[in-house]
Amino acid sequence: TGLGLSTVYGIVQQSGGHIDVVSEPGKGACFLIYFPRSPRIALVPEPGIPVEKSNAGSETLLLVEDEESLLKLGRVILEAKGYRILEATNGREALELCGSYAGPIHLLITDMVMPGMGGRRLAARLRRIRPKTRVLYISGYMNPSTEADLIPEAGTDFLQKPFTPEALVRRVREILDRD
Repeated sequence: TGLGLSTVYGIVQQSGGHIDVVSEPGKGACFLIYFPRSPRIALVPEPGIPVEKSNAGSETLLLVEDEESLLKLGRVILEAKGYRILEATNGREALELCGSYAGPIHLLITDMVMPGMGGRRLAARLRRIRPKTRVLYISGYMNPSTEADLIPEAGTDFLQKPFTPEALVRRVREILDRD
């Protein structure tokens, strides 16, 4: 359901692997995932080469994702970098949380496609309540034939699923550091 299979497929394809499916009516399905063999590589920086900025922060982020496993994963990744995470599984829940949370919400990270209220509509409504909150849209669906309401406006921040944890924290930090 949701983006689970398409996200897995994207990650596997991005890694040079492939998926085989064995399915029998009444017995279920078995997904076999194959990745290419990779030699172990030491990830120790060489002397004299600057280590990448940590992308850590202490800001409050509102993470809205209807796929529960992706919501939990996003929370774990961002909390590990020091961010305070508020989470919601849909737009209505996110707006209620915004109304009850007294502190600032520095960034809304929202899926574009959710039941009931999509990310674009959520962001528009949230901006009325909290005009200083920045927005990062995420989605696995970005097809030119997608409904206009689901396509982010030009100049908005967008991160295509699947993405790496490093890409997420780097993008969050870039948006929060922007003047």
